[in-house]
Formats: sequence, C-alpha cells, structure tokens
Amino acid sequence: MCMKPKRTYKDSLFRHIFNDKRRLASLYESLTGRKVAPRDIAITTLRGVFFNDIKNDISFRIGDRDIILMEHQSSWNPNMPLRMLWYVAKLYSRQLDSQEVVYRSRLIPIPAPEFYVFYNGNQDEPDYQKLLLSDAFAHAANTLELTVDCYNINYSTKNKLLDSCYELRCYSIFVQKVRDGIQNGLELRTAIRQAITYCKTHDLMGDYFQKNESEVFDMVNFKWDQKRALEVAKEDGVAIGEARGEARGEARGKLLGERNAMMKVALSLLKKGLPVGVITESTNLSLEEVRKIAKDNGLAF
Repeated sequence: MCMKPKRTYKDSLFRHIFNDKRRLASLYESLTGRKVAPRDIAITTLRGVFFNDIKNDISFRIGDRDIILMEHQSSWNPNMPLRMLWYVAKLYSRQLDSQEVVYRSRLIPIPAPEFYVFYNGNQDEPDYQKLLLSDAFAHAANTLELTVDCYNINYSTKNKLLDSCYELRCYSIFVQKVRDGIQNGLELRTAIRQAITYCKTHDLMGDYFQKNESEVFDMVNFKWDQKRALEVAKEDGVAIGEARGEARGEARGKLLGERNAMMKVALSLLKKGLPVGVITESTNLSLEEVRKIAKDNGLAF
C-alpha cells in the first residue's frame, strides 16, 4: 500500500494562527472597525482532500449576514479576484441544502461576501490596493464585479493595519525575523528556532508559540522548502505549471500525462536534495512513487 507522509505541517502558519474565532474577530475589527463576537463566527474554510480540490486559506460566516474570505500570499497574484470568485461559488453551493433550490420561485437569501488578501512577498507593493475582477475582462463591461481588498503585511512600524491588529503584527514580525536570520547566514532551521524564541520572549503571542512550537517549526520549514522546490523546478525548466500544461497534451489522457510530468519534476527535486515531504506535496506523488523514482535513477533516499 502506498503511504503518504504526515501532513500535520501542510497548513500555512497564517491559516494556523487565524483558524481561531477570537483572532479572526480581532483581525476583522482591525479591517472594518466592526466589532464581532467570536460566538457569532462560523469558520467555513474549504479544505480540499484531493489534489485538484478547491481549498482556500480562511473563510468564515458572521451569522447569516456576511461571509468573509481571506487569502495569504507570499507571491503577488493579480488573479485573486478570479480565485475568490471560485471560492465563494463553492462556499455558496456548499451552504445550500440542495442544488435544486436555485430553481425555485422563492428568492434565496445568501450572506454578503467580503474579500481580503494579505501579502508579504518580496515584490514592492503598496500598503493597500484594490483588485477588480473586471480588470481581467477581455473588454470593458459592467455585468459583473468582484473587489478584493489587498494589504501588504510586511513588517513596518508605519503599517496601520499591523499597528491595529496585535496577532497580525506578531505574525509579520515572526516572518521578518526568519528572513533576517537567513539573510545573516543562518540555516533555515536555526532561523526559525531563533524567531520562535524571539516571539516567546518579547510578548509576541508568546503563549501561542510556546504551545505550538513544534508545529510552527514544521509548518514554516515545510513551506520554505516547498517554495525552494518550486524555484528549483523552474530553474531546471521543469516548472510545475509547465508540467501540467505538458500533461494536457498527452495522447493517453490528462491523468497519465500529468503523472508523467510530475515524475519529471520529482526527479529534478530529488537531484537537488529537497526533502521528500516537500517533493510529495509539490507533485502529489506518493512516498512509494518518489522512492521508486530515486531507486530507478540511482539516487539516495
């Protein structure tokens, strides 16, 4: 039987921190000025089980009136309005008791959506900007609009959102401390541990980092390695997105083509010495499949 590695570290640190009603209430108040009781929040995050399932970072309802979608991005993505459209459509369809209700004569009330992106990548972006779905239209049209409020959460003492939300500020400082450690020549694992220690000793969600130290380390170490895996694949001309494009042209079908393409990516990552957990997660191959690729190519595993 093919076994996959444990995925307790699959979540991002951002999602792990804010998968909490009290922290979500604090963040939402900082964004909107609106006080929300944690008891009125129902977390509705899409958690895909399979590779092609739709999954988002965080979504929650406030009673039956509002549905809030939040995404964290470490790479700037101008297509977030389109992605948010997919997410909210999936959430609406999941909320309905039956797909058939949309064909009834009675108007179906649905919660009003709000969309937020929190960006902390290396590309220079303003502290705040709006992204519009209509900007992607092939020609000007006013038939449909979706607006995403985007916030740059890279740490700065002048960032108003970070100043108003303690939990978001703690997260931003933690990420900056990891980056600073790496830039100063520390190995990733050491940089993460030092950042955790800094937060525990400087009143930066110290209780959270104390309680979840092992999980935080695994999540951040995994995500950083996964990002490196994507960069390595791209450098070798086997970018995962390109591999999936190659898959679509396979004569024996999309599934076989995608699997073959992902095997090429896995081989490239194995040669670069990436951790097996990162390789399985990036390619959706099983542990046994990656082991066989290594063996067939004379690579240590």
